[in-house]
Amino acid sequence: MNFDTPHYVASDSFQIATYSDGPIDGPPILLVHGWPEIAYSWKNTVPALTAAGYRVIAYDLRGFGRSSAPADPVHYAMPQLVWDMEAVLDAYGYSEAVICGHDWGGSIVWHAARMMAHRVKAVIGICVPHTARAPAPPLKIIEKRFGAKHYFIEFRDRGPQVAEMFAKDPDGFFRLMFRSTPPNAVVDEKFTFIPSKFEAFLKSGSPALKGVVLPDADRRHFIEAFQRTGFETGMNLYRNIDVNWELAEGMSDRITQPVLMISPERDLLLPPELAKPMVKMCPDFEQVTIPDCGHWAMWDAPEALNKAMVDWLKRRAF
Repeated sequence: MNFDTPHYVASDSFQIATYSDGPIDGPPILLVHGWPEIAYSWKNTVPALTAAGYRVIAYDLRGFGRSSAPADPVHYAMPQLVWDMEAVLDAYGYSEAVICGHDWGGSIVWHAARMMAHRVKAVIGICVPHTARAPAPPLKIIEKRFGAKHYFIEFRDRGPQVAEMFAKDPDGFFRLMFRSTPPNAVVDEKFTFIPSKFEAFLKSGSPALKGVVLPDADRRHFIEAFQRTGFETGMNLYRNIDVNWELAEGMSDRITQPVLMISPERDLLLPPELAKPMVKMCPDFEQVTIPDCGHWAMWDAPEALNKAMVDWLKRRAF
């Protein structure tokens, strides 16, 4: 897949940068990245899918990469994100497709499976499980539980300042973020304090780090992408969490399509056990746990991730 020459798709007055590869007559699968990612995040996944005969389409979410990056958070609510998926399918001429999302992309595909159910043949989620609607606005819950330094809250309240800080050393930012999880690592109360951790990292001189999973050459693609958009527009996903919660009122939690949930064993923020309630909401549900793998599965354990995806797709004949 050539990630340097996107095909642009119009959606909601914006331009969505898309990338495709694989046999034209192959079954389509749409790949949706998360934060702080871009379509290039699927670099190691695409070859396995195309070799298995699939037509693969990846795209930069609005606010990321080469897609339009409007500043106003109003453009990043879940309906707009799902509209973008539908616009991509329309532009490529597909009435339905398998959809797969990692991190925020996972949240988006779980919503898409219900909001445009007739377009979704099956769903693969990586790391982020489908959850029932929270009993209260999620950001209020997070702030009460973790405090104002949780990155969700920092992005909402101090987005411009945090984005400016990340931009001071984008290479250091991606080295700090994209790392494997050591064996027996545990979550402390400051695990989610990403801006504070990066500030301390900068003050210490952006030192070399162990466990970096994003190679230098690949990291340059991320650096260039975020130099193009800045870091703040991507934070608009988080600023809409409570808006999405409000919009989901009355929406069924049930996902009727076949579901594969892929959970990295060492994802400290989203451990595999968080997916257990999905059994009640997804009647056709399978879960695969990737051993010795952290949150950045596409870089940390690409072979295991690809095998889990292709084995399931082939076995289910999607």
